[in-house]
Amino acid sequence: MTLSNHLPLLLRQLGFVLMIEAQRYLVCVVLGFIAWAWWRRKAGSNLRLQSKPIHRNQLAREMFYSTTSIFIFALVSIVIMVISGKSHRFFYAHFSDHGWPYFVLSILIMMGVQDTYFYWTHRLMHHRALFRFFHRTHHLSTNPNPLTTYSINPLEAVVDAGGSILILYFVPKHLVAYLIFTWVNTAYAVYGHLGHEILPASWGRHWFGRWINTSVAHNIHHARARYHFGWYFLFWDRWMNTIDPDYEAQMQVRRVAARAPVNSAT
Repeated sequence: MTLSNHLPLLLRQLGFVLMIEAQRYLVCVVLGFIAWAWWRRKAGSNLRLQSKPIHRNQLAREMFYSTTSIFIFALVSIVIMVISGKSHRFFYAHFSDHGWPYFVLSILIMMGVQDTYFYWTHRLMHHRALFRFFHRTHHLSTNPNPLTTYSINPLEAVVDAGGSILILYFVPKHLVAYLIFTWVNTAYAVYGHLGHEILPASWGRHWFGRWINTSVAHNIHHARARYHFGWYFLFWDRWMNTIDPDYEAQMQVRRVAARAPVNSAT
């Protein structure tokens, strides 16, 4: 059959994946802004990490790039399905195939793969030779908010989709586990750009919390365009010495101070 015969089906599949991607992102972003509004009504209960105002032109830019990112993520999914055809099974069929303990473990494995892939590609995109082509768009937002999450250059969106490609091809998983992971992935990304910190102030020094990425940690990354390249965790940042020396102090006071030049690459 020719491409013209397959085109109606491909367009329907693209529309369905677009709806899933957009729905997940919008739900997480809207919940983030609802939390914003609640915190504003309770003055002093959860101050913004940066005092700098967020202007309408920033939000408009972020809305535009978020839309293009959703389209690219959906398009990459369709391309993977077309290339793989029926020759590759991305998911195992029955929960009993690997058992419930592995079902839970598979979600943690996917989080680990995503975090490792993102750390190294993110750090690579901060190289001076690549920054302006891939990552500068995201760093135009030096004071992030929930809508900043998908505000990335189309080239960066393609790179970011690589983590999902690795997971789809190489991690055995049930479809339900993968769907849970995608929601956790988006929700945690929005939390990282929230502009408020919801975790305890002592988290940065806690034996467990010190290894977990926080909204403060990622806000520092936006404010200074350096440090903290991970997604979920701070393992790689601590091991590779890319943690901000003042991170724990800023976590304690829940305030972030910009020190590096805006949009600087490392």
